[in-house]
Amino acid sequence: MIKQEDVVIILKDGESLQYNRKDYLNFHQELSSKDREITILYQNESVFDVVVPKGVFNPYGGIAAQAFMSGILSGIVDVQGKRVLDLGCGAGVIGFCCILKQSQKVLFSDLHPNIGEIKNHPLMRSQDQVKVQDLCAGEAEETYDTIFMPFPSRSIERPIDPESYEMGILRNDDIVFRAISDVGKVLAPSGEFILFYRVFNDQFPLYLEVTSHLAKYFDLSTLKLLWYVGEASGHGLLLSVKKYA
Repeated sequence: MIKQEDVVIILKDGESLQYNRKDYLNFHQELSSKDREITILYQNESVFDVVVPKGVFNPYGGIAAQAFMSGILSGIVDVQGKRVLDLGCGAGVIGFCCILKQSQKVLFSDLHPNIGEIKNHPLMRSQDQVKVQDLCAGEAEETYDTIFMPFPSRSIERPIDPESYEMGILRNDDIVFRAISDVGKVLAPSGEFILFYRVFNDQFPLYLEVTSHLAKYFDLSTLKLLWYVGEASGHGLLLSVKKYA
């Protein structure tokens, strides 16, 4: 099982924020109100720094990004030699961990227009790419071996401004179903889809609906729980599932 606590994310300038993550929307609004540099630590050792641009989802204070990164850096999630898609990449921390673990290539993909700074990061290689696009809209079928996606963690029905900080933390439920379909198309046979999904206690039917969508493309007999967090209102699951061969 992944040890999420092996990864720590700190604000490099040591700034104290007015809100904490329990005040979810205000916390992320304040956090994303300007460019902020963060440092990623793995087992108390600095791994890399990255600037999170204004408006882009900042993983500081979160939990899912830590679990993804811990899984990659520990080798529990094997990306060596793999073609990787970091879907909904935000500041690119998951993809950078894949580069450190010698993935063949990484595509950083997000809807937010401010992710372009990723291409200037010192870890980027000539074969890695950054694209602003809606899910996998510009990708050919069966071109990736491993795809990571942390689904946005709060479900709403109203439209979301694509340039707002809310885009990285809120969702319309159809994005979950569209993402599963897109990933199912661009992932190679037997490729691995690693996703973080938050299940709320009052939305269990939606979880069953997600599972039924996964079954269209993925072999549910390969479904693995990599990490779990319980909260008063529900729980978060880091899952791995492989596409049908």
